[in-house]
Amino acid sequence: MIQNDQEYLSEWLDHHRDLGVDHFYLYDNESTPRYENLGDDVTITYWDENYYFEPILPKLRSDYYKSFEYWEYTELQTAHWPVYPERHSKQFKAYQHCLNEYGDRHDWLAFLDSDEFINTVGNSKIRDILNHFDRPGLGQLLMKWRVFSSSGYLTKQPLQKEAYVNWFPDYQVKPFVKPTCIVAVKSLHILPTYPEFYTMTEDGQRNPSISKHTHTSDVIWVNHYWSRSRQDFEETKLDRKGGTTLRYDEHYEAKYQFIEQRAAYHMKKLKSLNAPT
Repeated sequence: MIQNDQEYLSEWLDHHRDLGVDHFYLYDNESTPRYENLGDDVTITYWDENYYFEPILPKLRSDYYKSFEYWEYTELQTAHWPVYPERHSKQFKAYQHCLNEYGDRHDWLAFLDSDEFINTVGNSKIRDILNHFDRPGLGQLLMKWRVFSSSGYLTKQPLQKEAYVNWFPDYQVKPFVKPTCIVAVKSLHILPTYPEFYTMTEDGQRNPSISKHTHTSDVIWVNHYWSRSRQDFEETKLDRKGGTTLRYDEHYEAKYQFIEQRAAYHMKKLKSLNAPT
């Protein structure tokens, strides 16, 4: 789901094309100007106010659906974003819409933001990595985050991958799913699978919680350019409004400083580990 990210989207698309992504489904959240003509491998859905008020229900397998009571099934719907819990948001709805409309066209589907770049060991093709991990029963492969700071840049930089180099390992994940194995979009990070399928990370953990205090990003992972430059941060993150115990500007300023400090510490630690003895 994208909004006013015109300066950076070409780099994101080209990066994933190089890794062998077949098709992109972009949900344009009322960008100005709106996105058009991004290539034959890009489908754009204009995810504007016309979609706000129509709840979206998942497409469940008939054998699984029959086991549901009506109220249990409707609990899986995603609705208008001011309704809480968090799952009732435009982004959840866009993910569910994508899964419903396009999931059956693909063996694998990843859910990413435009500031998140999948990376693979040795720039291997994504399909080769997925084939490497694929086993009977695998329904979802989770990719760990590497979270990047501004790396000291105060103004916008044209190429994210070149500019932002300071990072730290984070325990959050993004999913690569087999669409036919997924029940519904109940999270933006880990999607529930049908009972006979399992979820795995690259280090072999099965059905892990995102709170697990382990991190490996050696085979397939996501570089999350959370803030980009200070200028990017002030023009995007601080402009958001939403539910939090702090005002959003206070909340995000604190998070910005945390990421800056943690990334600097991690890079210093890496440098000391790699120093000659």
